[in-house]
Amino acid sequence: MKKYILTVLFCVGGLGGFSQEAVSVSTPNHEQDIIARFSAVNTLSSQFVQEKHMTLLADPVISKGKFSFSKNPAQIRWEYTEPFQNGFLLTNGKTFRLEKGIKKPAKHSFARNIAAQMMMWLTFDLAELSKTYNVVYFEGGVHFIPKEKITVLEKITVWFSTENPQALDRIRLDEPGGDYTVLIFQNPQINPVLPKEQFQ
Repeated sequence: MKKYILTVLFCVGGLGGFSQEAVSVSTPNHEQDIIARFSAVNTLSSQFVQEKHMTLLADPVISKGKFSFSKNPAQIRWEYTEPFQNGFLLTNGKTFRLEKGIKKPAKHSFARNIAAQMMMWLTFDLAELSKTYNVVYFEGGVHFIPKEKITVLEKITVWFSTENPQALDRIRLDEPGGDYTVLIFQNPQINPVLPKEQFQ
């Protein structure tokens, strides 16, 4: 499980390459529009499909799951349901591991770091993201290129949903050597009333 979550969330899309034309490294209109759209998202829930593409394998490794998110208070439940059942939960300032739906204390900073990164991406905090990445806009999405060379990822690309401007359609994370991971979000619900037990 750690390998999957690290790949997806450690730095936190796109089955094709990055053929879209970037419109600007810094476009205030794009930035302000994105900030306005995502600042209005207080709760979010979605299903997702994760595809891990590796140069050594002919077919991608597929896993599926679901997540729920609340901005105030800051809460996240990220859960894989297929082919394994695990994930993590952030609630009341504490982070837990999930194993087959049962929460267990997270003994290491690993899960806490993941939760912090995930919170930044789900709120799409461009001001915070811009501290680490060069932001390059294109029609329908954004490239995030690390300002400092890191070994985990070379580029992150985010596509916005064409059906709901407050939702992400997919995220692609490119690694050195040609491997990449794609997260495809399905049936996103913006500002739903989330049951309290989701975060208990």
